[in-house]
Amino acid sequence: MQDNGIKAPNTHRYPPVGACIYCGTTSGRLTDEHVIPKGLGGTLVLPEASCDTCAKITSLFEQHVMRGFMDRGRQAMGIKGRKQHKRPKETALTQTFIQPDNVLLEQEVPVDQAIRVMHLPVLPLPGFLDPLHPPRPDAEQVDITAFDTIQFGTDQFQAIRPHSAVGVQIKDRMAIWDFVRMLAKIAHGYHVATRGMFPLEESPLVPIILGTRHDAKNWIGCIAEHPLPLDRPALHLLNDETLEGDGQSECVALRIKLFATQGTATYILASRIRYLSTG
Repeated sequence: MQDNGIKAPNTHRYPPVGACIYCGTTSGRLTDEHVIPKGLGGTLVLPEASCDTCAKITSLFEQHVMRGFMDRGRQAMGIKGRKQHKRPKETALTQTFIQPDNVLLEQEVPVDQAIRVMHLPVLPLPGFLDPLHPPRPDAEQVDITAFDTIQFGTDQFQAIRPHSAVGVQIKDRMAIWDFVRMLAKIAHGYHVATRGMFPLEESPLVPIILGTRHDAKNWIGCIAEHPLPLDRPALHLLNDETLEGDGQSECVALRIKLFATQGTATYILASRIRYLSTG
C-alpha cells in the first residue's frame, strides 16, 4: 500500500445531542464526539455529546490505542489525527532482522523499504450471544483467541533479502483493555447517532467505557457468521440490528469492522438491553 494517505469522505454531523452520552448531564460545556476516533479516519460526528469529565476518560484510552499498537498502521495508511501536524515525518525506521543463526540484528532502513504491521485482537463470541457461556456478573476483562495482522509497505521477502535475514521481529505492547473500551465507545456513539439517546442504565457498555465495570466478555466479542460486506468503499463498516430475546427482553447488537478492506474480524457488541413489560 502506498503512503498516499486516506482520502476520507466529508464529515457527517448528526443533530446535536444536548447531553453527555456517557453520564447524561446537560450542564456545563458539551463537546463534539467522533463516533469512530478521528485518529482512525472517523468522519461521523455527534455535536454537543460529551462533558469535559467524560471526554478526559475517553480521550485517555483512545490515546493509548492510537499512539500505541495502532500507530504504525495509521501512519502507513496516512491517517491524520488531531495532532498529526506536530509530528515530524518519519524517513527511516529501526527494523530487527532475524539472521540465519537466529541472532537479532537491528538496522535502520528507509520507511519505503520497511515492514510495518498492525495487529487487531480477535475475541471469542460474547456471552450475550453464546448459549454455552452466557453473561456472568463475576466475568472479568476479555479473552483473546487470535490476532489479525495487517501488513503495510514492502513485502517481507523483499525487505529481508538485502540484509541476508530469514525474518523480521516486530514486537507490540497491546493495550487490549483500552482497545475494548474504544470498541464500546464506537458502538455506543453509533447507537445514539442512529437511534437517539436512551436510559443509560440500559447500556451494558457505558460502565465499561467509564471504567466502572469490567465484564466486557459478556457484551463485547467477535462473530464469524454474517460478516459485514466487503464490497463497500469504506475504511470502516458499522451496522446495528435489534435481536429479540425470550419475549421478555430485546437487545441492540452493533457490529464493527475496522479497516474493512483488509478482511479483519467483525466485532459485535450489545449496546442496549431492554426488558419488556409483560403486564
